[in-house]
Amino acid sequence: MIQLRRAWPILLGLLLASCLSTQTSQAQQPDITPQAQYVLSLSDVDMVGTAYEDGQLGPIVPQPDTLSVFDPQQAEAVATIPASNSVASPPSVLAVSPDGQFAAVIETLEPRPEGATTLEELEQAEGNMLRIFSLNDPTAPEFVSEVEVPVRPQAVHFNGAGDLLAVVGLSSENGMTLIPFNDGQLSQPQTFPMELTERSDLPFDPAHSVRFHPTADIVAINFTLRNQVIFFQIDRSVSGEVTDVEQWGNIVATNRFPFMGRFTSDGRYYITSELMWGPDVPRFYGYRGQGTLTTIAVAPLETPSDAAQHQLVAVTSGGFQSETLAISDDGTLLAISNMRTTGLPIESDLFDPEASVSLYAINQETGELTKQDEVGFEALLPQGLAFDPSNQLLYVGVSEYFNDDAAPLKGSVEVWRIDSGSLERTDIRYRAPRGVHVVKVLR
Repeated sequence: MIQLRRAWPILLGLLLASCLSTQTSQAQQPDITPQAQYVLSLSDVDMVGTAYEDGQLGPIVPQPDTLSVFDPQQAEAVATIPASNSVASPPSVLAVSPDGQFAAVIETLEPRPEGATTLEELEQAEGNMLRIFSLNDPTAPEFVSEVEVPVRPQAVHFNGAGDLLAVVGLSSENGMTLIPFNDGQLSQPQTFPMELTERSDLPFDPAHSVRFHPTADIVAINFTLRNQVIFFQIDRSVSGEVTDVEQWGNIVATNRFPFMGRFTSDGRYYITSELMWGPDVPRFYGYRGQGTLTTIAVAPLETPSDAAQHQLVAVTSGGFQSETLAISDDGTLLAISNMRTTGLPIESDLFDPEASVSLYAINQETGELTKQDEVGFEALLPQGLAFDPSNQLLYVGVSEYFNDDAAPLKGSVEVWRIDSGSLERTDIRYRAPRGVHVVKVLR
């Protein structure tokens, strides 16, 4: 049952000297010790949350797009570094290498052009860069390399071995781009066609999510207007070079607009969040009801491509505008953040300041999901979720708060407790620049 809570604590974060600061102070701690070594957040400062509705980017803030690093024991970021990115994409534009030594950030849109005031102007500044940041010392991240990828990339992910990155974009015609990776350095990208059946009925054909299987060079890609998940197998030469990409097994149909997908830690299941968007929905994304969560049982890895059979095993009622999905390390819990109508102008009759976070239990034998809790809280377009390795804490990204004009840092990562299937919002906030929309942990 959703608990609506109208009060929110506001912690004034650090001022960013010369845009960014690394002050430290002790953070109030929950009664569970975080096991995360560090928490990362990615902020896109270029527009306010209501820009999707009224087209106005809003006031400029003094910080750039920022990758922030937090020690869970401290209230302020221990390090920050400029990292151009855009919230006009899924919360999948930041990936961390399996060893935790590097972060990859894709640039969907370039920074707000000088003098730009409208979303239309911002969207003309299309990005096409993948950048790598060293986290060898998380308290002093460094930019180390970059490479061009197809225009308006939407999602990036490392494979389990940490030697390959995959990127997909707003047009599936751009294919799947694979970039070899070695100790922070990017090799020449290779883009492979995905050989999809042409669909003349679609206004465009985006791929919004790309995820590697935890232990294999198998990639799951969500095609949001096709309402499909397709798995691909990456072929390599004896020396390890990528030689080809081929579809692995059958196409799986989902509900409408499978925006984000995640594998469970053992790779047995792939779970997607459907937003119910589309060209026949008001303003494309204005659906006002619940979405769905779809569980796909993944074929055994040893199965040949022409024999692999993935099966849709469960469909569960999801959230309302649930763009973010996270799965715990042990594969037993799933969380979604529900933006609801928080992004509407306050004067709209449909505006409600309440967003929410929902928690589900994953049946590891069947893949079925059981909703355990949903807690409401006031926040503007919360995106970005990450479980603490303890599986007893949840880090919740918040783009902005209402009535928070005095705060020098508008965004936040909140710490929530998980106790016997219940969610509890704590008072702990790690403040970050406006537009937090991705959250990751370093183990």
